Amino acid sequence: MQGLFWVPLTYAVEAASGSQPGTTLVVTSGQAHPSNWMGVEAVPIRPAHVAASIGEARDRGWEPTKAGFPFQLDRSAGFIAQP
Repeated sequence: MQGLFWVPLTYAVEAASGSQPGTTLVVTSGQAHPSNWMGVEAVPIRPAHVAASIGEARDRGWEPTKAGFPFQLDRSAGFIAQP
């Protein structure tokens, strides 16, 4: 779906420290996947984008070291899929 530019690039973030697994953050970016097959220009996800996503998720209640279901963060406002 990302390769066909039907849905935006999605990536996951997990806490690197700790002895037990925590909750995964799943971010829907609103950008095209760099390897899309449609030739749509893609902007790379940079560390600043990831950091901003983590900050927003933490503000919305994501606790990375607490076990639970994946935390979804949708930052895809304005994304327009290609048919």
